[in-house]
Amino acid sequence: MAKAKQDMKRGFAASFLALLRSKDNINVRNVRVSHLKYMLIFPLAPVFANMQGVLFSDSIQLFNLDAMTLMGSAYCVGAGVLFAFTSTKNMALVSKVSALITAAAFIVWLLLPESLPSLLTAIFFMFGLGGCAACASFAYTFTLNNTERLLGAAAISLFFALNQLGSGLSLLSGVFDKTYLAALILGTCVCLSFYKAEDFSATENRPKATLNPALKLTLYFFVAHYFVEIFYTYLPGASSPTAMAANGAVGILAVCLAVALQLITRRSVWTMCNLFFIAMICTYGLYFMPEGTALRSFARYIHGFEQMGYIAAYYLLGCVFKKHGDFRIFKLCLVTILPVSVISYVIPGAISAHSPELLPLAATLISGAVFVVFILLSPAYSKYLFYAEWSDDFHAVDMTEAVRRVEESDVLENLKLTPREKEVAAFLLHGKDAKQIADELKISVHTANFHIKNLYKKLGINNRSELFARLSSHSFSLKP
Repeated sequence: MAKAKQDMKRGFAASFLALLRSKDNINVRNVRVSHLKYMLIFPLAPVFANMQGVLFSDSIQLFNLDAMTLMGSAYCVGAGVLFAFTSTKNMALVSKVSALITAAAFIVWLLLPESLPSLLTAIFFMFGLGGCAACASFAYTFTLNNTERLLGAAAISLFFALNQLGSGLSLLSGVFDKTYLAALILGTCVCLSFYKAEDFSATENRPKATLNPALKLTLYFFVAHYFVEIFYTYLPGASSPTAMAANGAVGILAVCLAVALQLITRRSVWTMCNLFFIAMICTYGLYFMPEGTALRSFARYIHGFEQMGYIAAYYLLGCVFKKHGDFRIFKLCLVTILPVSVISYVIPGAISAHSPELLPLAATLISGAVFVVFILLSPAYSKYLFYAEWSDDFHAVDMTEAVRRVEESDVLENLKLTPREKEVAAFLLHGKDAKQIADELKISVHTANFHIKNLYKKLGINNRSELFARLSSHSFSLKP
């Protein structure tokens, strides 16, 4: 028993250290101008979802819930409900119609004075915006490559941080917020109007996916980061000009650091996940300090690292779903998780309404708990994500879809090969060399040769001729 515990500790330590050393590979040369509409749209809507606190005062309530809670909840419900009626064939059309309806509701909202009718209009608007974001999230996930996905999230996080800084400093004399939001909605409608049905056709014939461990681990961080971050919006003074300016200034630095980690040091996105959790726990912990103290003020600066959480969550979710997911499993997750995410608004909203003094404690405890779980899952993140047999896709231009037909072929069964090695074997049987295989799988030639070497070693052979000889008694077909 003691030896088993020691082995478990060693395994956990090894996994944790390996994750710290893990690296990705992002190159700005891989950005396609034609895909800017898909890079920008998904992160745009979540930015708006975190802005409604500056547009309504605490006096406007419904069902004893404040405007921010109601609008955030409507956004989550809309994302789940409206996306339930989409398919890969009608995605472009539904996106355009949703954008027009949402824009119309937004115009009415702007014209109404702050009142209960304006709140009801805003709720309807946020419901529609959630649907737009859900459709856009599918495009963001399945049409972009790794670099576009990362830089798209980073660009919008930077824009959001600049907005916080500008709003906090009152650079445009109070008109900044609504002007910014109007531009945001216009940008959303323009992006959605350029969606093309053919861009989604490639997802129609994807093999049926299952909710495997890689997807589950990715979803855990996505939900956890959202749940942890939303508490800050309800803390006293979080929307004050001073807090917003501090948060925005550090947010800009955090975005730059996140991009530098990927482009320069090549650090894994796992590093960003940890920095986000640590920053949020420090933020909430410092809120126990008395108002007006230096440490309490420092908490508002640290919170700027929330931007790392957004970038890491969207990037990781998109990468893993493109690799392992399909429309059915993506839709199932979205229509389930987003409505459930309403809880992330309701819990802090209810605490804020009845026992606001408990908010820092609740935020700290919940953040600490989800972070501990995240760290304890390090061996799983190492095994199924960052050091999985397919993890070399993080170093490639894009996350390639596994050739799952290979796994269904009898010719490569019972040979104890990994899915990637089966893919490589299939291409070798079709006469492709290491360079051509690297191009097909969007990996480096060095990595392709590494898989070929492992394949030959497992089969006890030395070259392609022996591979043909070994499998000559079987029929084999790989469809393009």
